[in-house]
Amino acid sequence: MATLFHFHDCPYCFRVRAFLVERGVEYASNLCERGAPPPELSSLNPLGKLPIWVTDKGRPVFGARTIIRFVDVLAPGAPLIPADPLQAARVSMTEDLVDEGMLPPLLRLDREIAGRPPEAWNLRAYREDTASVSRMLAIFEQLLGGRQWLVGEALSPADLAVALPLTIIERFGLDLAPYPGLADLADRLSKRTSVIQACRPPSAPT
Repeated sequence: MATLFHFHDCPYCFRVRAFLVERGVEYASNLCERGAPPPELSSLNPLGKLPIWVTDKGRPVFGARTIIRFVDVLAPGAPLIPADPLQAARVSMTEDLVDEGMLPPLLRLDREIAGRPPEAWNLRAYREDTASVSRMLAIFEQLLGGRQWLVGEALSPADLAVALPLTIIERFGLDLAPYPGLADLADRLSKRTSVIQACRPPSAPT
């Protein structure tokens, strides 16, 4: 059986966990602790980052997007990545928007703002980062264009990429009210078994 090395609180690891549930792929979970990486990490990924997927033959594949594409091809059943090349490219482009445009300001906010009283915030950084997130929300609303899903007519990795970010923006004084399409998407994603299981704390019963 393949093994997933992952952190619980990593948005990229979350994305892979949700994808694996959607595809019905069983795996052994190696849940790692921050500050205590597994000794074999450097041999599995020279970048020293998670998630890492180790095949049943011991071959490592690292990076959320690479893991998803690798497993999606090999797993039985209907793939989540569209067969149409243009739609597949749009999935990748949407993941780029999440990874390069949305997650960096959200992660900065989570690091600098979350859990601190407002008087301790760096207000300039807060305004800049929340403005960046708002711009990305507007882009995703436009990408939806009244459809249910970000790419095509079915759930894809593009939707899983935004699932976790959409659940945490309220921590920073943002909401989805100006973006009704995204609000609907976030609500539907929050009810999917894959997202619920991917968010479940490690100590919770399965």
